[in-house]
Amino acid sequence: MTKNELLTIIAFIDSSRHPAVSKLGIEAPDPVWAMVLHLLRRHFQNKLVTISNLAQASGVPYGTAMRRIGELIDHGLIVRRPRTSSGKSFSLHPSKDLLVRFQEFAWEIKGLVGQTFGLPNDGDGGSADFFFGASYLAARIIPAPSILSSDKMIGGSIRILTDDDPVFLTLERLHADLESLIGARVELDTVELDQLRAATLSNAERPKSRYDIVGWDLPWLGEFATSGVLLPLNEFLGKGTINQADFHPGGWEAVARDGDIFGIPIEPMPEILVYRSDRLAAVGLTAPTTTHDLLTACAALNEPARGRYGIAWCAGRGTPLGHTFIQTMAAHGRPIINLPPASDGFQFSDLPGEAYRPMLDTPEARETAEYLVRLLEFSPPDILSMEWNRSVDAFSQGRVAMAYAWTCRAAGFDPSDNSEAQGNVGYAPHPAGLKADNISPIGGFALGIPANLDEQRVHLAWRVIAWLTSPEMMKLYVQNGSLVSPRFSVSNDPEVRAVSPIIGAVDEMARLGQLQHWPRPPVPEFSEIVQIAGTELHHMLTGELKPHAALACAQQRIDQLMRANGHY
Repeated sequence: MTKNELLTIIAFIDSSRHPAVSKLGIEAPDPVWAMVLHLLRRHFQNKLVTISNLAQASGVPYGTAMRRIGELIDHGLIVRRPRTSSGKSFSLHPSKDLLVRFQEFAWEIKGLVGQTFGLPNDGDGGSADFFFGASYLAARIIPAPSILSSDKMIGGSIRILTDDDPVFLTLERLHADLESLIGARVELDTVELDQLRAATLSNAERPKSRYDIVGWDLPWLGEFATSGVLLPLNEFLGKGTINQADFHPGGWEAVARDGDIFGIPIEPMPEILVYRSDRLAAVGLTAPTTTHDLLTACAALNEPARGRYGIAWCAGRGTPLGHTFIQTMAAHGRPIINLPPASDGFQFSDLPGEAYRPMLDTPEARETAEYLVRLLEFSPPDILSMEWNRSVDAFSQGRVAMAYAWTCRAAGFDPSDNSEAQGNVGYAPHPAGLKADNISPIGGFALGIPANLDEQRVHLAWRVIAWLTSPEMMKLYVQNGSLVSPRFSVSNDPEVRAVSPIIGAVDEMARLGQLQHWPRPPVPEFSEIVQIAGTELHHMLTGELKPHAALACAQQRIDQLMRANGHY
């Protein structure tokens, strides 16, 4: 079970006890249960617990709480960890035994709840094959979008700045229908990724925003939030106009900073490995799970004399290669900066200064660099100028047997078209490096409101955002080529799941905790980090620099950037 599911189950258990006290009046305080739940919750949130903090959570007098804590320590359910060299100050943590027991308990609770509501059975009498806390009880067949009724919209206009990703291109294709449903003129400014960031920052410097809504790339959160580019949306969300439980929990993590929500997820997308299952089967291989497996498959499938190669990936100078290196380094077990470890990976919020140090002088960075050099042997001749669209095109056209690709671009080789890959595509998380887990980075876009938007238009902008991210509209995007959705109800719609097998595959990765945000930490300097890494490492791929020299240059430049910004 994922961390988010466990936290949801803790909240469910904790809140379900309240009616027994308030309505029935039959339950006495249970300090052990209260403290165990508090300790587990803080553990999964990567937050510290002191002995006084735990005693306070017990709901009983301090002396009683201290005796119960002592018993839990004696029974091996709580462990103490020194916080200082003297050992006088310490923190409390759940033991491995307690974590294993709670995991088993949570699994049974999940199965019982799922079984009660007729959700998928796991084959052992339980119902574990679903995400606990999702909006599974919404209508299974989502209807077509209804109009956005508002007198204020009639005869007016709404202006949106977006990227050229599939979900926004879908809005362009449906422009006439969009205006009819909204009841106003819709102006869509669609630009490339780097231009979108520049245009959004430029717009923020104006006295009044030119745009009512902006689509923004999730790793820009740190920069946009700290610079006051976006308006916090907490006030609107507090009114309950959006069912937050219907969204993948990771989506909310990606748009939140310091307790504020700055956008509504519209297009979550992991970068995954796509592969030709028929070609792999022809050489007796299955989907690669490690980088060693992938290199082995590349060698077996590489046929340059026939114009067919092992793999395509983004190796173009600057932003494309920068993203590739950072995300592949994460698959080797190391984030690009010194993020603190967390229970399910690495922490990427509330970071201390030391967390901003670049990590390009590590064994994992060197393994990643050497791995990318090896990939050159099995890549098309134009690999050093490839970016996202060209990489996907190479796969769709049959020029390569595998590709690293964002799921949002999967329409280019989906069974719904006539590509050579039709019906023979498999999907997997990033192959893992040595001693690392299989994870894929989550990217994507959210819709936000510029902080400098005229106050009289803010409510209107929010209404349009809530409508554009509704289940009805999300389903429409999927049916028109954007093969991802941040909403459980949309992914669970049978008509949606029939559109493409990638939807179920990504849902399964999310359920297994294989989709992570930490590989692309939303720090203010993220875009500059990407540019530096993609520029210096391109010299490595062209043979101008050895891997260690290219890494050293990137390390030095990013270190200078972080020092100049006062992080350490």
